[in-house]
Amino acid sequence: MSYCVECGVRLDRSLKVCPLCCTPVINPNEVAENCNSVISAPFAAHKGEVEPMSKRDVGMWLSIVLGSTALACGLLNLFVFQHNRWSIPVVGACILLWILFCPRMFFPKIPFSINLLGSGLSIIFYEYALTLLTKTDRWFFELCFPITLICLILFSILGILYHYISHSLLATALYLFIIVGIMCVFIEFNIHKFWGSPLKLSWSAIVFSVCAVISIALISIMSIKRLRIAVRKRLHF
Repeated sequence: MSYCVECGVRLDRSLKVCPLCCTPVINPNEVAENCNSVISAPFAAHKGEVEPMSKRDVGMWLSIVLGSTALACGLLNLFVFQHNRWSIPVVGACILLWILFCPRMFFPKIPFSINLLGSGLSIIFYEYALTLLTKTDRWFFELCFPITLICLILFSILGILYHYISHSLLATALYLFIIVGIMCVFIEFNIHKFWGSPLKLSWSAIVFSVCAVISIALISIMSIKRLRIAVRKRLHF
């Protein structure tokens, strides 16, 4: 026995429509059977993902931004604000950023040595461009250039050790701490030489000592197999 859901009149089993109000007659059991056979899962079967952005597209966008910035500042300095060469640092920074980031996006297989050499030369070029804003270039040749050169050499050594000796996380950390300690000592010696003060260690001695202690700890971890495995498991690498 069934009744119309709209007007409540009693319905015959064979009726498909209520004879009084014309409301469709639906059998709940048939609906349940149809739902089980037809209705799919409440979520989409296909997992939608956003297509990753191409590195070449990022490099193109970055080139446009840096190029337009350098061009706009250069034109403003040339035709509007002509009282000094204020655009040199901005244009140089744009060139420096492009050389540091964009070549790897356009040419992902470029060798590490060539990329590092280009980055080092671009930094030296930018530092020399800044001498155009100063009365003398002594600070560049006696301070910035030696420091940049030694940093370039040390990080080249780091790249060689990483690629040809060992590129594990512990080994890379060891190389990095040794290089940072040596670099800080050279930087302080070079600063004292530039200012004509006595060549002695102060802040770099602290940095070098910390780097030496950490390097000894890393060497001990790498030399003891059980300790090395335990550290790798706890640090998840």
